[in-house]
Amino acid sequence: MLRKNNIEFFFVFLITFGYIFFYSFAVPFNIPNHYFIVPFRIIIFSTALYIIYKNFENIKKRRSTIFFICLFWLLYLFKTYYSFSHYTFVTRTKNLESEIYIRIICLNMIPFLALVSINFSKEMVEKLTNVIFNFLLIMLGCSFLYVILETHIFSRSSGIFVSYYINTGHYGLSLIILSVFYYFLSPSKKIKPILGAGLGLFTLLISSARSPMLAGAVLVIIMFFYINKLKYWLLLAAFILVFIISIYYLRYSTLSTEYIVRIYDAIFEGNAYGRSYYLSKGWEIFESNPLFGGPTLFKDTMYPHNIFVEVLMSMGIAGFIVLGLYFKDLAKFRLRYIKENIYYLPYFLFFVQYLVLVQTSYCIFANIEFWCFSAVIISIILFCYDEEIKSYDSRGNTTGDH
Repeated sequence: MLRKNNIEFFFVFLITFGYIFFYSFAVPFNIPNHYFIVPFRIIIFSTALYIIYKNFENIKKRRSTIFFICLFWLLYLFKTYYSFSHYTFVTRTKNLESEIYIRIICLNMIPFLALVSINFSKEMVEKLTNVIFNFLLIMLGCSFLYVILETHIFSRSSGIFVSYYINTGHYGLSLIILSVFYYFLSPSKKIKPILGAGLGLFTLLISSARSPMLAGAVLVIIMFFYINKLKYWLLLAAFILVFIISIYYLRYSTLSTEYIVRIYDAIFEGNAYGRSYYLSKGWEIFESNPLFGGPTLFKDTMYPHNIFVEVLMSMGIAGFIVLGLYFKDLAKFRLRYIKENIYYLPYFLFFVQYLVLVQTSYCIFANIEFWCFSAVIISIILFCYDEEIKSYDSRGNTTGDH
């Protein structure tokens, strides 16, 4: 019989990275993806309900966090319903109405409540990180072989995955993060981390996505702030200068690729490939409806490509305040939580990675990775915070008894 801890472990693995297993069959076998994605959604939703039921005591302890998570998603659900009832959309967008409701409740709110109810113990996270690292090695290794031997597509390529190429690029960055993590964690075991870094970099490059590159740069800058030594800052400045010069000359050389062109356009021409238009359009809607916002989507299904502007556009200042309360527990974070358990580190890096992604891509209900890792780090912070309070209380009670 399955134990609750094993079900929680399986659920967290599945919703953080295991889901890409379900995304890896449709492309190579030319099978409609709904044969795989529907069972995945059923598994996620039903498992989440079970975990919420079993962890109801934890739900009550974390009731303020749970309340604001529910409030945010229910407000967004109501505004989505109101939008479809009072605004005009093209037929393609109207046909997505039921699916959007399902995604908001079954793939976002309920699973994230389940994640926040879980105690992310040191033992669980250490085991989970190791499983994820090996899983990504295998999956991206298979994708590498598929691209090399079968498709030969090296631009905007998703490999074996049905995911959008931007997502695939972030799979690569996630493997790079874990590879670097294990490289420094176990210096004597370098083969797998080096292999992982290579597979991750290959996946990132063939995706031709700029978002993973930007996220990687942000993570490096955060690391340099933590180290905070002049020689490293000088090294970083020199690397950036060489990188920019190299992109400029490669753009007009025979070695130019679509990826180089896209990076060149971003750096030298400020070309966001239409994102600036959607960003401005979303801001205009917010200015017209500042308190509660306007429609949750544009009439053609597009969106502002920035989570903060999209929240303002769709839910106004009220929604933005609720979003801030959604993340109120981040204020409880202390660096010592990571120092005491280094295996927490990758999940905070994943959160930053996908926080960067939602500044340029995806709408609120579609960016499950960002909300998923938000829930994971909130739960980690609450677990560490509660354990710290228990420790203080225990020492205080011991002193009082004497």
